[in-house]
Amino acid sequence: MSEDLKKNIDQDIPGKIKNWRIRIFFTVWVTYMIYYIGRVNLGIAKPLMMAEFDISSTIFGGIGSAFFYAYAFGQFFNGFLGDKLGPRRMVTLGIIVSSGINLIIGVVGQFVWVLGILWGLNGFFQAMGWAPSVKTIANWFPPKQRGKWSGRLGTSYMIGGALAWVIAILITVTFGLTWQFAFIIPGIIMLIIGIINYVSIRNAPEEVGLPTIEEESEGKIEIGDTKEDEYLGFKYTLKAIFSNKTVIFAAFGLFCLNMVRYGITEWLPTLFYFDSAYELTLWKTIAFPVGGAIGALTCTMISDKFLKRRRMPIISILFGLLAITLYIYSLLPPVDLAAGIPMLMLIGFLTFGPHVLLVSTIPMEFGTRKAASSVTGFIDGFGYIGAAISTQVVGIILDTPDNMDMAYLFWIIAALAGCFVLLFNWKSVPKKKEYF
Repeated sequence: MSEDLKKNIDQDIPGKIKNWRIRIFFTVWVTYMIYYIGRVNLGIAKPLMMAEFDISSTIFGGIGSAFFYAYAFGQFFNGFLGDKLGPRRMVTLGIIVSSGINLIIGVVGQFVWVLGILWGLNGFFQAMGWAPSVKTIANWFPPKQRGKWSGRLGTSYMIGGALAWVIAILITVTFGLTWQFAFIIPGIIMLIIGIINYVSIRNAPEEVGLPTIEEESEGKIEIGDTKEDEYLGFKYTLKAIFSNKTVIFAAFGLFCLNMVRYGITEWLPTLFYFDSAYELTLWKTIAFPVGGAIGALTCTMISDKFLKRRRMPIISILFGLLAITLYIYSLLPPVDLAAGIPMLMLIGFLTFGPHVLLVSTIPMEFGTRKAASSVTGFIDGFGYIGAAISTQVVGIILDTPDNMDMAYLFWIIAALAGCFVLLFNWKSVPKKKEYF
């Protein structure tokens, strides 16, 4: 290659990097958004299935817990595999298998024991999505941009949650189709997006001959040979997890937060089911993830600009405000749309603002790009143990008198516990390491 040609190619590298980053982010964002339509749909179909087959809240709580325990195990296991095998394979495999499970549930979901097994399997394969996606963003975006891009990435599962509810509500309530279509239609969409993801995604810049983010920071902006994203081994990833107390604190924080988040996601539609204005109040619940998307973008920006990348202060403060807001919301009647919609948006803001910092920003910063998937899986795994406990406990609570008040009290205690414990990690900031 002549020197002039090489110079012209090298001058175009910043443009290529920018184009690839836009392509990668958009693909990761859309793919993980679509993951959610194959997992949140049970929350809308649940009250219809309970009424049709006379299934108790306790039993459905167990089915929901099967998903979350399998998801938690899958996060621990698949997080490490995401670093070893690469996000492209893991994310594609997870969404395609999950799509197949949703399609099967649409046919045989009336058998409770079959539903429990399939929904548990769905949890394991759904756990192939998030941790590897975080690693992809960590590989492509430098540290100073990760707060911004992790916040944007977090909106994928919030918009995905809202989209899942919209699709399921339209299918089962607005158009009056059977609950089976709440699984069949998402399954078809997920299969299509899984194929598109595999074609479009690349694990890291070096896989297309671009400089790594470490080389880019050193000014080595030149085209190189294509090569695989290097895996540094199981020992490296274990050290990234257990040698950093912020990762441990984040895991506990997410354990508490997911008790609230998934308690609301799984059971709020059911709490509204027997209300005379069910369809109207059901649409109101979409305010929860919409407020969450605003919180994700806002909280990462605040911690970047005003707290010098310290994440725990804003997380702890928002946990405390979440507890207060949940108490106020518990006093409102379900059909109070004037106050209910803004309050649900605020609850979403206070839930997902800290959530995206715990499951996206902190794993990238404290795990580095080389162990981002493993660290994410560890934190998220503990979070979904909390989700499993909440789903089961609230299911039991709903079969008792005064059930709504007790459910809100359970979520308030969880938020306060997270607020208090994270105060002890108030000053943590990421340290500069060999890999970003």
